[in-house]
Amino acid sequence: MAVRSLRLIALLVMFGISEERLEKLHTSPFQFTHHVYNATIYENSSPKTYLESSVKMGIQIIEAIENIKYKIVSGDNMNVFKAEEYLVGDFCFLRIRTRSSNMAVLNREVKDHYLLTVQAVDGTFQHEAWTKVMIQILDRNDLRPLFSPLSYTVSITEDAPLGSSVARVTATDADVGSNAAFYYAFKDRADMFAIHPSSGVVTLAGNLNYTTLNHYSLEILAVDRMMKLFGGSGIGSVAKLTVNVEQTDIRVPGIQSVRLSSPGTDHGATRAIITVEEGIDAVDIVDGDPAHHFNVIPFYQGSREFKLRYIKGENWVNNSLGYNLSLQASGKSDPTNRSPIKFIHVPAKWPETLKFEEDLYTVRLCEFAPPNSPVVMVKALPKLPNQTYYLEHNHVSTKFRINPQTGLITTAAAMDFLEQSHFELKVKTSIGQVSTRIIIDLIDTNNHAPEFRASSYQGSIDENVQVGTSILTVNATDKDHGENGYVTYSIANVAPVPFSIHPFTGTIVTSENLDYELMQRVYHLRVWASDWGSPYRYEVEVPVTIYLRNLNDNEPLFEKNNCQGNVSRNLAVGHLITTVSAVDADELQGIRYEFLSGNELDFFDLNPISGALMLKHPLSYRPAHLISFFNLKITATDGENYASNIDVNLTVTDSLQMVSMHCKDTGAIKKLAEILLLSVKPHQPHEEDSFSYIHIVNAHSPQFDSHFPSSIDIMENIPVDSTVLNIHATDADSGFNGKLVYVISNGNKDSCFVVEMETGELKVVSLLDFETTKLYTLNITIYDLGKPQKFTWRLLTVRVLDANDNKPRFLQDSYSTTIHENVEIGTPIAQVRAKDNDVGDNGKIKYSLLSGTKTFSIDKTSGTVHVTGKLDRELHPIYVLRIEARDQAQQEPQLFSTIDLTVVLKDVNDNPPQFVPPHYRVRVPEDIPIGTVVVWLEAYDPDLGSGSEVKYSLITTGENAFRVDRQFGAIRTNKELDFESQSFYNLTARVVDGGKPQSLSSICYVEIEVIDINENLHRPHFSSFVFKSSVSEGVPVGTSVLTLSAQDEDKGKDGEIRYSIKGGTGLGVFTINEKTGTIQTVELLDRERWPCYWLTVLAMDLGTIPWVTSTEVFIKVLDVNDNPPRTTAPVYYTSIMENSRKDRSVLRIDADDPDSISQGQLTFRITSENPRGFFAIDPKTGD
Repeated sequence: MAVRSLRLIALLVMFGISEERLEKLHTSPFQFTHHVYNATIYENSSPKTYLESSVKMGIQIIEAIENIKYKIVSGDNMNVFKAEEYLVGDFCFLRIRTRSSNMAVLNREVKDHYLLTVQAVDGTFQHEAWTKVMIQILDRNDLRPLFSPLSYTVSITEDAPLGSSVARVTATDADVGSNAAFYYAFKDRADMFAIHPSSGVVTLAGNLNYTTLNHYSLEILAVDRMMKLFGGSGIGSVAKLTVNVEQTDIRVPGIQSVRLSSPGTDHGATRAIITVEEGIDAVDIVDGDPAHHFNVIPFYQGSREFKLRYIKGENWVNNSLGYNLSLQASGKSDPTNRSPIKFIHVPAKWPETLKFEEDLYTVRLCEFAPPNSPVVMVKALPKLPNQTYYLEHNHVSTKFRINPQTGLITTAAAMDFLEQSHFELKVKTSIGQVSTRIIIDLIDTNNHAPEFRASSYQGSIDENVQVGTSILTVNATDKDHGENGYVTYSIANVAPVPFSIHPFTGTIVTSENLDYELMQRVYHLRVWASDWGSPYRYEVEVPVTIYLRNLNDNEPLFEKNNCQGNVSRNLAVGHLITTVSAVDADELQGIRYEFLSGNELDFFDLNPISGALMLKHPLSYRPAHLISFFNLKITATDGENYASNIDVNLTVTDSLQMVSMHCKDTGAIKKLAEILLLSVKPHQPHEEDSFSYIHIVNAHSPQFDSHFPSSIDIMENIPVDSTVLNIHATDADSGFNGKLVYVISNGNKDSCFVVEMETGELKVVSLLDFETTKLYTLNITIYDLGKPQKFTWRLLTVRVLDANDNKPRFLQDSYSTTIHENVEIGTPIAQVRAKDNDVGDNGKIKYSLLSGTKTFSIDKTSGTVHVTGKLDRELHPIYVLRIEARDQAQQEPQLFSTIDLTVVLKDVNDNPPQFVPPHYRVRVPEDIPIGTVVVWLEAYDPDLGSGSEVKYSLITTGENAFRVDRQFGAIRTNKELDFESQSFYNLTARVVDGGKPQSLSSICYVEIEVIDINENLHRPHFSSFVFKSSVSEGVPVGTSVLTLSAQDEDKGKDGEIRYSIKGGTGLGVFTINEKTGTIQTVELLDRERWPCYWLTVLAMDLGTIPWVTSTEVFIKVLDVNDNPPRTTAPVYYTSIMENSRKDRSVLRIDADDPDSISQGQLTFRITSENPRGFFAIDPKTGD
């Protein structure tokens, strides 16, 4: 309807009324009630058939207009329609019908609508009006469904499952709505197939067999449903469907897939999971295993999964590439019919390739490492039985050795960075020949002492040289690298010396002013050369002798000064007065004496060598006053330096004593003696200055601590990297001679231990296993780093104590057993066994069932499983019992393992088949073709074999209205259904299994409700499109006005009619009896208020899909004289001149009566206030 409405709007826009006409329509009272009318007419209608419209088409008459004419002015090019007018009351109907003389036939399939433009003209005022009439051509069922194409050919394999789609046929009907509805049906009975009545899909309803019948020819009908309802056959066209059955190749079920699994170390471990197709009960190894290392067993009886297990220890050394096995499956029905061979490869290790943890191992090894020091442990994964490692021989491999079982590489000799600092090794495995590289770089350690180029050094230097003057340079070298070989120098003398040494160049310089006279003449220095190594520095000494050379750098010193003396005037010439004496610390040249002043008169003579002062000339030759006192200033010189002068004061007296002298001692003799004593004192070395070899000579061997144990006990579950013993040792030497390193030199066959080289901590570096090795005897060796290196060793016994580290392990990776579901309670059905490698309570095992079941129990000691409850295969066809084996450790947490025991139940025919669902309810239209499948019965029998094969039957067939396929359960219609005859069927269906020795059965009810299809074929119709009636005003409410009657050719409820008022001006004023069609008043009528009414009355049948028709009713209200006349004014005022003449008009009274019967019948008279008769009124005109 929405599409049609849009189409009408589009056409209205396309063929719209012009603006001028629309303006005229809006301004003129002469106009159609609607601008556009919708009307309908059936295709193939006979001549003079009128259009039907849901509204009145025409013009409402307002003025006294007569002789209205309608004319179709456009939209009817074929001249199919004719416009007529029909006047009823105040409305002129527009009636359009098909022409009687026209040969054109309405055909919806050719043209489904018309848009007419209608003109109206009145003959009174020549008014014009226009409207549009949209005519929708209604469909009649005048066409039959047609197949396209008419022939179908399909092929289907004989093993196609029930319900498979075979083909789909297609037919079309050009009619619309219910006229286009049709069914598909087989022309003849075809129980092997079923066709859906609406979609045309043909499905398989039975089992095909190429040998029995390989070709089917089916004829399919397209049945028009409406034609059949009208009493015809309804058969449109017939299509042919050819079904060719193709033979299926006889294929033996085979192996679907093989999934490799990681191997265990025990025999019996599963190497692969083999999945087979249905129907396989055995898988055999037909090639590739001549030594019978493997076997194939099912998980349990009837399982589609098999286990490939190895039952002997594989020799992977001889089979490093694995095994190529050929597998073949055989079926249950014919063991001689074998599947194609499946080739599989069982690798030496899977799913990943055997490889080392690292492709390249990089190690930095300390040069101090003694022999047997651990370097690195290489490991190839996965760990395979009998896997060993070996070093590929090269020119450096002799420096190392490898533990073939553990992969631990250790040093075989002492390392020397200078000899070789870089090593490249290659380790290979015995299985698979995979390899890895190890690069070892030595860490240069301080293992070389500096070496002086000379065993001793001598030098000399003048005194008084400038501080910092170089004397000599010592030189030492160190073979180590880096800081270990970087040499610095120092002077090790404890007593201070006036020298220093440059720490980097070794140049010895003066650090003080040197004085030959005051200092030692010879110095013996201890010069040390030290490297910068770690943890200790190597230091070596060299003796250096330095001689001090004397210089003339001291002035003579007089022994006495400030001499005061008296000399007699009579002193003889040549007499010794005094002797001056000076000393010189340099002792390089003789001292000469001389006068500086005071001897200008030349009285005295001074011996320059001895210093003797004598009288040279007699004192008596001069006047006494001139020679009474002499101040002689005398100096001494060594040729370069002059001593400070001394004063010799001589007083000339007349005394008889010739000479008397007194001098002050200067202390020069004592000072000089001290200097001489210091310079000539022999050098006595300080105790610490003696040459010490404490850092050079390795005098002592390492010594174990007195508390070092001979044995220790450790638990096997001790964590890796745990310290089990701190080894303490001492060495009386110092420096590197006392530096100790520790190593396990023997007994560590499983590479489980390592001793920290510098700290002596004995650690566990690999997991211990009491079950593998219970005792280790480790040779603990301690080396010092002296030259030559000294060592000591002790044996340490390590006893490994058992820990509860092994959980119980079942002897098989799974268990299964098969029993009948009716086995007696108490019957033993299987036994599981586990083993625990621990000892004592740690290895004692108890069994328990973890599965929450009351159906089975297990003996906790033996592992035997018994039936303890009733079994039912249909409820539980397979039980997977989780069984636990737990050890009985008391001091540690208990360990356990679990395994599944699969219990498969064999079937016994103890269950009747059951319908699914247990009750069926379906609804089917009453007109479906005979042979249509209305429901598929489905029954389920949980038993196996013949006990699960079922047959269907109908105990009640609904008076043979239905039949059932015994094998497949399809219920079909067996005759035509009729809702009016029987609308409901209750069928009883039975299903029987084929069990032996006795079959079992059950029943179900099938409720089939027949749906009534729309057989309401005819519309109600009135005898006229409009009815006229009249009623007097003022009649009582409920007065019957008119009885309408419509006819319907249908029967039953489809022919029963109900009436209603849809609209009109009389809506609410009148009512209609829905059953009789009698129209009655519901309120008082007043013609003067509303002289006429229009009603639109509907007639609707009671069909499932009801038909509705309408008619128009015109009711005229008849007048009754129920209104008095009324003057135009209640009071009239006028005046007149006195003495006016007789019969002069004074006033005119106007009056009116709304009743139509009073029109022109009014009379006037004066009733009062005219006693003398001065006035008179015309009874006709009111003058």
